[in-house]
Amino acid sequence: MRSFFSGLRGKLTLTYTLVTVLALMAIMVVFLVLGALLTGLTESDRRGYLSDVVSVLYPQANKFLQPGAEDLPGLQEWLEGVAESGYASLPAQDVFDSPAAAIAPDSELLVISPDMTVLAQTPLHPNNLVGRHYVPSQDFISQSILDKAFEGSRDALALSVTTDKGDTRMAVPIFQTDSASSVVGVILLTLEPSPSMLFSTLPVYVGGIVGAGLLMLIAVAPFGALFGFIMSRGLTRRLSALSDAADAWSEGDFRPLPIDRSRDEIGVLGLRMRNMAERVQNLLHTQQELAILEERNRLARDLHDTVKQQSFATFMQIRAARNLLNSDPAAAEKHLTEAESLIKSSQQDLSLLITELRPAALEDQGLSGALRAYLITWNEYSRIPATLQVTGERRLPLALEQTLFRVTQEALSNVARHSRASAATLQLDIQAELVRLEIADNGVGFDPKQVAGKGFGLESMSARMAELGGWLKIHSAQDEGTRVVAVAPLMPKGQLIHAN
Repeated sequence: MRSFFSGLRGKLTLTYTLVTVLALMAIMVVFLVLGALLTGLTESDRRGYLSDVVSVLYPQANKFLQPGAEDLPGLQEWLEGVAESGYASLPAQDVFDSPAAAIAPDSELLVISPDMTVLAQTPLHPNNLVGRHYVPSQDFISQSILDKAFEGSRDALALSVTTDKGDTRMAVPIFQTDSASSVVGVILLTLEPSPSMLFSTLPVYVGGIVGAGLLMLIAVAPFGALFGFIMSRGLTRRLSALSDAADAWSEGDFRPLPIDRSRDEIGVLGLRMRNMAERVQNLLHTQQELAILEERNRLARDLHDTVKQQSFATFMQIRAARNLLNSDPAAAEKHLTEAESLIKSSQQDLSLLITELRPAALEDQGLSGALRAYLITWNEYSRIPATLQVTGERRLPLALEQTLFRVTQEALSNVARHSRASAATLQLDIQAELVRLEIADNGVGFDPKQVAGKGFGLESMSARMAELGGWLKIHSAQDEGTRVVAVAPLMPKGQLIHAN
């Protein structure tokens, strides 16, 4: 599972899922904000809060005040029950309904008749007003709302005022039957401040929205993941085609070409990769042609320096022997012996050239095995003992093995032709990050500065090593032998650690 989400397809699937979840959460936030705005309308909250008091109290009280059938003890008992309950209206029936109106603690509830006589009071005390004429005295607030109530007003805001303590003083008209009938009394009470619906109903509203949102997330999130999985399939398939083509190109196989006809960024990348592959192929073909031409020039130079010169010398010896054959047979035989020696030398040089043209099968033996097989042949024809020492023997990239093998051939060819050495040593050191090849002899040596560019063939080998990110150096001096060192990395080009 972790490997899936670490890939592009898994990341895209996760992204689609997260976007779906975040979109639903954003919608939930919008609904919550709208709900807060709607429930925060204080004026409508207050009107509904007080209207509930009017609509609840007067139908309960008017049955005790019907003309000719007044029941004042029942009215007193009912008023005490209301005070004991602590609320003047019913609890909220739904999330948008007003909460129950709480009666202010330690406040009086009065029922007053149209002639301003107190019909009921709670709490009762020795100086209660029941049966007495109600005089608001300095309570102008009560007088104003009483006037509105006796006029039969149903406007809850007009029937209430806010006291200095923040409570709400309210006069509730008691209609005989309904709001169109006459007023038979007024209930005077004090209520606690009306709570905002923002605090009373919002928690319920939030709970509903969150619950619905969670259900939607559970239902929609899998579809978001499935949609992301399906949508990312085409994208990852296109990228996989580019990756497969790049892997094949890194191994030298330019046949796989990414075909993507889309005009988006990936399609443009595929087109540029195809153009790059064509350019690389052209460069490789050019490089191969140059390598073939260089090899031909080297062979021509070697044939000129060895076989051609020896053939000319043989021709001169045979001509001299023919001229002396009748007059001086002994001298003629001497020239023929010299010609025979030259022919044997030419055979040896030709054998070395043929061996160079047909190297050991590196694919089967590896570099160390090919060098051992080559030294056997070289020892036989050069008559110079040579030894090979290998450290960390293992297979190397084929291109690197071929280049190092050619360096060895060129170096040993120079040893056989020019060094006059009696022994040669080869050291192949394969390390974790680089490979080092050293070919040394105990010959007469030379000054590398004086022979630079004069046909020793190692300059081309140096160029080949540079192409692999390596280098080649020649250490030599007169009468001190020669040491050729080639070093190449076993890592990407540009990370070579230099070593002498």
